[in-house]
Amino acid sequence: MNPGDQLLAHHVALLAIPAIVPAVIVVGIVLYIARKDRREEREERELLDRAFGSDDLDDPDDKENP
Repeated sequence: MNPGDQLLAHHVALLAIPAIVPAVIVVGIVLYIARKDRREEREERELLDRAFGSDDLDDPDDKENP
């Protein structure tokens, strides 16, 4: 690069920045919703397991229920 040369930003980069920011925001929102949904599903499954218990009478390996 010569001392008199001037380095300019390319116009494509200037056009891409406004498109990337909303895309990153949308991806963040989708990931947040998916993570929240999986957490709620796991909590619901644990609640059902506690409510109905894991004492299945048809389980042949169960030592307490002969």
